[in-house]
Amino acid sequence: MCGIAGSVTWRGQGASLETVDIALLAYRGPDALVTLASDALPQPPARIRWKLAHARLSILDLATNANQPMSTPDGRYWLVFNGEIYNNQPLRDELAALGHRFTTDHSDSETLLRACIQWGKAALERLNGMFAFVFIDNAEGTLFAARDRMGIKPFYYRFANGVFSFASEPKAFTGPRRVNRPELLGYFNFMQVEGTATFHEGVQKLPAAHCLELRDGDGPLPRRWWHPLQSAANGRDLGDARTCMELLREAVDLQMVADVGVGTYLSGGLDSSVITALASKGRQVNTFSIGFEEGTPGYQSELGHAQQVAAHLRTRHHPITLSPQAYLAAQDRVFRMLDEPIANSACGPLLLLSERARAEGVKVCLSGEGADELFIGYRHWHDAFRMDKFLHAMPRPALHALAIAGPVLRKRKPQWAAWMQRHLHHQYIIWGGIDAMAGQSPGARFSAGFLEQARAPYGIVCASYDAPACNNADLMQRLSAFDLHFHLPEYLLARVDRMSMAASIEARVPFLDHRLVEQAMRLNPELLVGPRGEKLALKDFARGLLPAAIIDRPKVGFEIPLQEVLNAQEALRQRDLLLAMDDALGIYSPAFRKELAAGNITGKQLWPHFALANWWNIHMVGH
Repeated sequence: MCGIAGSVTWRGQGASLETVDIALLAYRGPDALVTLASDALPQPPARIRWKLAHARLSILDLATNANQPMSTPDGRYWLVFNGEIYNNQPLRDELAALGHRFTTDHSDSETLLRACIQWGKAALERLNGMFAFVFIDNAEGTLFAARDRMGIKPFYYRFANGVFSFASEPKAFTGPRRVNRPELLGYFNFMQVEGTATFHEGVQKLPAAHCLELRDGDGPLPRRWWHPLQSAANGRDLGDARTCMELLREAVDLQMVADVGVGTYLSGGLDSSVITALASKGRQVNTFSIGFEEGTPGYQSELGHAQQVAAHLRTRHHPITLSPQAYLAAQDRVFRMLDEPIANSACGPLLLLSERARAEGVKVCLSGEGADELFIGYRHWHDAFRMDKFLHAMPRPALHALAIAGPVLRKRKPQWAAWMQRHLHHQYIIWGGIDAMAGQSPGARFSAGFLEQARAPYGIVCASYDAPACNNADLMQRLSAFDLHFHLPEYLLARVDRMSMAASIEARVPFLDHRLVEQAMRLNPELLVGPRGEKLALKDFARGLLPAAIIDRPKVGFEIPLQEVLNAQEALRQRDLLLAMDDALGIYSPAFRKELAAGNITGKQLWPHFALANWWNIHMVGH
């Protein structure tokens, strides 16, 4: 895993290459920092000019001849690649049988380079892994870029005046920055902006499972090359979960392959515990967990559960205990690292966890992200699924009668009230795993001018839910697909990527092996949710691996005691920063500004504003 950056243009465009600074991403790959320009080659290409940069974190084939940018011996084909190809060896064997001659011992970068030469865009279908890469053919003057199916690895780009520039993180782009103001309403709805957009005006993301090809200075036109539901054309047609669980075993085994130390992030919850159990088969692994001090108000510690799992599996366990003060100090470092705000309050603890892993000599950690999206681990998804069936079965007059009772319902069940109102407006009732403004009126928080300029958030929901691959899908399948390609890549996986890479750690996510995803999308709902709760298939599988007390305890998740951390005193301390941001951007309504000024917005309600203001101050004003 690494950091990549570069700038490309074509002869006749009359444009200078943009300066991209790989040194700003050195933490992503401190083992080798290389920048190479096509003009420095013995025979510069006639049709294309480029500058490619790579920051290497050496994980597989540690030799220097596996460094990047990587080319074929004749200098025609070039690659910069961030990620890991888990089926490296069988692909390498197949390519060797086709006549390809490898110069490295077992580098997956060279395997990817040769796969692109042999199969072109069709190589993507053969890859099992996480990746973001750029492949250049000097002779044809073409560029091909792609991002993995689940969006585990990031890819940012901008295109202006015939110059295409790209990077693993926006901070590698130099020059002035401007806030992408119309997208900020989406941030407050989903804790992230729309899939292709970013917080930076003029900078875009290549979405998960998308690729693009450029020739002669044509503008980028990303296209989707995979969809989570593409194998579920017949709906939920699997009545047995055994295939899924065998694929999970295989995914963990594949992702344990490395030439460096491998460990796991172990929260003590079901998902990370299952991954750790499978990783521990025949191996002793390092496990890392973090939590707040016992007795912290509003907090339920999982450290004891993590310790129980570690003892059961005989891992080398490394727990970390936090105070609210230590949390805020870590979060301050996070804000300085993130050049796009991630409004996930667990970033600071994950950074500390990754730093501890690196200090213990571990360079790869397996994580449990994705299990809730595959196996329906969210109770409110199940509730929404049942309510959607209920609403569609009710006659319209009865629904309008229910709407009259809206104020009472909003007071008792605000989320249910929001779902019903959306149904009455012919919308999908649930907009994703994080729908932060469900049941709230945007006009109470935001200025009229801001709302007029903002892009409405429902469009991205419709574009995903109504995609052709969703034609035969039920609501939970649509919701899973939406979160797998929207919420997960740019929120949860972005958190894992940035915080692990900040400590020079490669994080891997076995639940998101694409073969497992395709199979899980076909499971009958009865295997997922029912009177026994949620995530039933995974719980049943876990019974041969873990103590019943771990499997059957209620889902907690890593919750930060935000009411304690962002209390009234801290809200007042942040007041000037929040109001200065609003002075510049004009986001808030007068009433909400008054509440911020008084320190009345605290805890979880303050968090997204707190994260955005710190990003704005450090990375926009400071830059």
